[in-house]
Amino acid sequence: MNLLSVLESKVYAAPAGTTPIQGIPVTTVNELVTLITNILIIVGVAIVIVFLALGFIKYITSGGDKNAVDSAQKTLTYAVIGGVGLLIVYGIRTLLLGLLNAQSLSGY
Repeated sequence: MNLLSVLESKVYAAPAGTTPIQGIPVTTVNELVTLITNILIIVGVAIVIVFLALGFIKYITSGGDKNAVDSAQKTLTYAVIGGVGLLIVYGIRTLLLGLLNAQSLSGY
């Protein structure tokens, strides 16, 4: 067996029906991207809701104090900006998966 015959040997790919990773129901890269972005969006929405609630509580309990009202407004503004950012992430993911002609998990 010479070097040329080693370089010319056939290489076989893995079978098309791959099994999912243990505990992760993903078999393609597109499904993995969708799963990761879904997790990020769910966690992000939870954080946005918490910060909106904190901002409203700060605003209600400010008692007319200008510094407290400004702090509450900043908290609410940042929470809304975070929500808009999540919408942008969802839109970019949908656009990229659509451009790549990919399927997302369960129509998400």
